[in-house]
Amino acid sequence: MIMKFRNILLSILIFLLINLQVNAQNSLKIIIDKDYPPFTFIDEKGNLIGISVDFWKIWSERMGIKVELFPMEWEKAQRALLEGKFDAIDTIFETPEREKYLIFSKPIFKITSSIYYKTEIPKISSLKDLTPYLVGVKRGDALIEAALKENPYISFKFFDDYSEIVESAKKGEIKVFLMDDIPASYYLIKHDLLYKFSKGPVITTNYLHVAALKNKGWVIALIDQGIDRIAKRELEELTEKYLISEERGETLIERYVYPILISISLIGFLIFLYSRLLSYEIKRTRKKLEDSVERFWSFFMGISEMSNLTLKDEEFLRKVLEVVIELVPKAMYGSIFLKEENNLKLIATIGHEKSLEGLILDEGNYIGSEKPIVVKELLKIERRNEKLRETLLKYSKPIKESLIVPLKWNNNLWGYFCLDIPEDSKENFDEFDIELIEKFTNTISIFYFFRSYLKEREIYLTKLITVLVKTLEYYDRYTQGHSERVARYAVKIAERIGLDRERIKRVYWASLVHDIGKIYIPQNLLNKNGRFTEDEYEFVKIHPVKSEEILSQVEELKDLGKIVRHHHERWDGKGYPDGLSGENIPLESRIIAVADAFEAMTAERPYKRALSLKEAIQEIEKNKGTQFDPFLAEIMIGIIKEEVEEKS
Repeated sequence: MIMKFRNILLSILIFLLINLQVNAQNSLKIIIDKDYPPFTFIDEKGNLIGISVDFWKIWSERMGIKVELFPMEWEKAQRALLEGKFDAIDTIFETPEREKYLIFSKPIFKITSSIYYKTEIPKISSLKDLTPYLVGVKRGDALIEAALKENPYISFKFFDDYSEIVESAKKGEIKVFLMDDIPASYYLIKHDLLYKFSKGPVITTNYLHVAALKNKGWVIALIDQGIDRIAKRELEELTEKYLISEERGETLIERYVYPILISISLIGFLIFLYSRLLSYEIKRTRKKLEDSVERFWSFFMGISEMSNLTLKDEEFLRKVLEVVIELVPKAMYGSIFLKEENNLKLIATIGHEKSLEGLILDEGNYIGSEKPIVVKELLKIERRNEKLRETLLKYSKPIKESLIVPLKWNNNLWGYFCLDIPEDSKENFDEFDIELIEKFTNTISIFYFFRSYLKEREIYLTKLITVLVKTLEYYDRYTQGHSERVARYAVKIAERIGLDRERIKRVYWASLVHDIGKIYIPQNLLNKNGRFTEDEYEFVKIHPVKSEEILSQVEELKDLGKIVRHHHERWDGKGYPDGLSGENIPLESRIIAVADAFEAMTAERPYKRALSLKEAIQEIEKNKGTQFDPFLAEIMIGIIKEEVEEKS
């Protein structure tokens, strides 16, 4: 009985607390996505309309509380919420990352999100198929986090709103994008693209919520009260209202899809009649062409997935061989050879035993040609080295016919493909196979040497940056390990906000060399056991400019120079060297700024003690919106808290 009384009393206290909060401000300020049709969008007269707008009108009437809606671009809306200027944000998905700093209302509308891609490209079956493409996505969208968990190698192109994504797709600037299904259908129909884009697999099924910062739990409790006062049928009627054309009372399906389906059916019937008139030979040739196109895309997708520079050459060439054998299905076995002076080395084989890999065929013991050739019963050909012939017979599968294709680059022969048809097969290589493989060996050669160039360039830049960092650490004893720690945290932030691989790499390298300009500062000043005087500090402040000057001497490092120049700028414009503020500071520089500050706070110096992680969090919290980008500061705080939890 006492427990029951306590629960009732607690409920009354919570109710009174919520009402006191509401009465204190007499209204709720809700941020909302300005471009999320049919939930929110701006009509031709400039008015904000949509399902969510009507929802808030009903909510306001039921609760007797004024609601002010503030439409914004989605990323800016999330930033504004973090800055504490508004009570809550609407039309937001609940994700594990957001749960770290937000509290969510009850689910309001169910939403699915999918991959959309141009019908002219190969079928996309999962997020892993997106690696070769530039993928359109809205800044701050929860789909970024979900996609990167499954495929961290996706390259994104970011847009401020959904309409920009679809307009870019219409212009052919992107061929793939990620979007919630309802607004995607709205814009594809609006821009007459419904049948130019295919809908791929569903990425997520989620719900739209209202969310507030964790210190505003009373707001969500209040919003949930209002949601409970709105019947499910009323929400369904709101949805139906915006999926029906007010002008003619037709659904979008009735207005657009049915006529298109009828037209397609008519066209399909005419095509059927036409195809019946074609001869068997034409149909057979067309089928062969379709198979070749499909195999071409399979080849292209396979090659695109091999761009990982960490693959050894042997692994890369084995993957190439796998793709080429798929390209010519009648070839069940195959090998790839690299030229070493006048000899050939068997690098990889498929179908035959792996004992052959590493085998050297010296001059006179292999068939070489400047053009593709077909050889019958290759294993039975006489060779100068009888032991080699016995080895090939022992570890190779019986072969009926082989297609030997030279690999060339700039008229220099660097290897061979050998594709084999099994002895018991009824197939033979024809001119079509030879022409197909010959064309694709050119692509393979270009890809192989371009990959080698990029790998050598990256090794060169990595060594150069390592030398610069080690030089600075020798010169300034306080920076030992500092740059690596800054780079580690900067990369974590960059990954959390969904930067692509190339930008993350730039953040990493720029973090490593952000203080290289300190070699212009006298060593006795850098290693001083005490705080700098005002004049000394002014002298130390030249190091970002000097860092840029050093890096700009190397063409490949110029972009890093621009990043490190601004890593001491402040969000409020009071930093150095140029006094930039807000988003005028490069994003990479803002990331390094907060990572650098955290590492400096938690490092021991003769003139100061190291802050604890808890104290560092408080310091970043205090300076977000002044020294630090508030959004990136919140991300940094989340990373630190995770480390605290892991240690505990």
